[in-house]
Amino acid sequence: MGDQGSLSLEERLEAANNAIEALLETLSHDLRTPLNTILGFAELMDSAILGPVGNPQYREYVADICREGRSMLDILNDVLDRRRFESMKRSEKDFRHMIELAPDLISICRDGVIQVINPAGANMLGVWPVETVVGRRFKDFMHEDFHALVDGGLEALTDRTTRLPLRLHRVGGADVDVELAALRYHDESDGDVGAGAVMLMARDVSERNRALLQLAQREEHIRRIMDTVVEGIVTFDEKGNIETANPSAEQIFGYAAGTLIGTKAASLLDPSVRHYYITELIRYSKTGGSEIIGRSRDTIGLRADGTVIDLVLSISTLSFGGRRLFTSAIHDNTKRKHAERRLFEMATLDPLTKMPNRNVRNARLEGAIVRLQETGGRMAVIFLDLDNFKIINDALGHTVSDDVIRMAGARLHDIVGDYGLVAHLGGDEFSIIVDEPIPDSELETLPQRLLSAIAEPFDIQGKEVFTSASIGVVNYPDDGDSVAALLKNVDLAVHEAKRKGSGVFQFYTTALSASAERRMEVERRLRRALSNDELYLVFQPKIDLDTRTISGAEALLRWESPDLGAISPVEFIPVAEESGMIGEIGRWVLLNACETAASWLEVTDSPCHVGVNFSAAQFLEPDIVEWVQYCLKVSGLDPSRLDVELTESMLVQNPARTIETLNAIKALGVTVSMDDFGTGYWSLSYLTRFPLSSLKVDRAFVNDLPGGTDAVAIARAIISMAKHLDLKIVAEGIENESQVEFLHALGCQTGQGYLFSKPLTNEAFRQLLLADSEKTLRVNFS
Repeated sequence: MGDQGSLSLEERLEAANNAIEALLETLSHDLRTPLNTILGFAELMDSAILGPVGNPQYREYVADICREGRSMLDILNDVLDRRRFESMKRSEKDFRHMIELAPDLISICRDGVIQVINPAGANMLGVWPVETVVGRRFKDFMHEDFHALVDGGLEALTDRTTRLPLRLHRVGGADVDVELAALRYHDESDGDVGAGAVMLMARDVSERNRALLQLAQREEHIRRIMDTVVEGIVTFDEKGNIETANPSAEQIFGYAAGTLIGTKAASLLDPSVRHYYITELIRYSKTGGSEIIGRSRDTIGLRADGTVIDLVLSISTLSFGGRRLFTSAIHDNTKRKHAERRLFEMATLDPLTKMPNRNVRNARLEGAIVRLQETGGRMAVIFLDLDNFKIINDALGHTVSDDVIRMAGARLHDIVGDYGLVAHLGGDEFSIIVDEPIPDSELETLPQRLLSAIAEPFDIQGKEVFTSASIGVVNYPDDGDSVAALLKNVDLAVHEAKRKGSGVFQFYTTALSASAERRMEVERRLRRALSNDELYLVFQPKIDLDTRTISGAEALLRWESPDLGAISPVEFIPVAEESGMIGEIGRWVLLNACETAASWLEVTDSPCHVGVNFSAAQFLEPDIVEWVQYCLKVSGLDPSRLDVELTESMLVQNPARTIETLNAIKALGVTVSMDDFGTGYWSLSYLTRFPLSSLKVDRAFVNDLPGGTDAVAIARAIISMAKHLDLKIVAEGIENESQVEFLHALGCQTGQGYLFSKPLTNEAFRQLLLADSEKTLRVNFS
């Protein structure tokens, strides 16, 4: 190789041209291909094929890439193409050689007809050999969607400064996507061929477009999945800047679409947990260790409006394009946390007072016993029950009574303070556990201070409401060494306090009688007796002493407890009255007695009536008349066959109201009888004022008839008075014929007693009715 300084000018120019050609070829391979790829991606992003670009700064950046990329490609293509054409023109040999070897389609056309085309071009058009393509119109190989571009001739393509995306139709195969460049062509050495000619260069970009389309489809598929995922997905960089956020994340945090992009990820966390997460991410970036990467954790989020939400947050890492990103999966846990808190409250707090409930009381008591067994300490358990609280509820309504309960609980809590626990067990009952050290002087005065606090008037809606309380107290371990024993004994103590009157406290002692325990047991069992079908009715016949036939029966309540056995009404009726259960029991008795009496018509045509005893508490209920009317309607019983029986002590408790109620009952067609007449403190002046139908002579006077002088005198007086008041007479407790004869002679119309029959089940009584209707009834039915 000779010294370049000795070369001629022409040889130097040729060497320079060769160097330029080599440089241009390198540029063609090393620059245009990646530039086209970058430009293709930018165009996909700009046209939103890969999904919307939310951040305005990103959209402007994409536009800049498209604009500058096209400009660079235009310059490069122009330099390469013009240099190539100039090289072609220099030498026919070089011209043919470059066309033959070029991998792209190169064709020279005149008036739209192909004059020259290289093998690569013919292969791209699907026509072989090359000679068969010459002479055909280039437009015929263009897809019809692009024909309009060359309606004015191929020369129109030379005006474009950028390569033209075009689709060619490959004969016998699939269409080919190309990028086409067109330049006017003129070869001075060959005027015939080059005159008015256009040189076309087309590069096959089908594979690249397919790859880009597949990538775009895959990106779109992923985007759609992310858009429909219920969980929030947020990605952010190592500086904490959010790069992507799906719609669920925007909804969870209350942001408008696209507004999360570019903000700080830490702003989505409540300040109370923000520092912890930032510290852990920094530690991970430095050491690769972290408590939060790859783990789900409960945390607290912060919405756009400043409200906090419960979250389950999981953070993982992602390497992309040489960068490390963090991906966070976010689940809105607010509803579950709210449900958990609600369940916890339901399990531990009384819904009315928000005070600890029975469950917490029991747990506290169990824990205190375990602790005191180890330390040898003592504690007190107090049961407080508001007195006559039903009166407040009935008179003033639930709203006022609820306020009294809440205020009473607050007063008790203020007194007990840190010495123990005050729990609301429901209704008007409170339980207090004093399990923390307390001076003996304060413990001794505590029950009275609690009573005094409750006795203070409650100011509710501008009105003063008064009540009192009864308190029972037990001490651990003297009065019981277990939860069950302590609760049982404090229950006994408070009931003893209530029995003594209002505003009383009672310490438990072993002197509390077995009858008190029995009474408590009866009350507990009685509360379940109705629902367990333990109560039932029996019927004691009433006999017409003139005809010795059945005129009716008295319905009597019985109770057979599976645990306590048969319990006498003398024992359980007072318990039912004092505990407030008598109303419900009395309504059950009346309805069942009416339904049973209505069924007696199935075995007899006689007007057999049924007598039902009303207790004092039941008779004073405000809806008693309506209930009587309801029972008659439901059962279909003729009102004249129902006899309501009341004691004389009931009638004088509230005479004015009693007379009003009795008149309303009699207006229904029901008869009213006075039971156990002569045993109370009766004023004869009342007798004329009450709308009675009959008197029942108590068995205490019948037992000594006819031999007892005093009994005879009283019986004569009662029957004589009743006859003058036009009242029917019923004698109870008849046990022999001499009593029947004596009473009947005095004018007594109806008898009842073991001489005729003991109380019978309904089935047995129906058999008596059937025998009576068939005239086979004997005097003694038993």
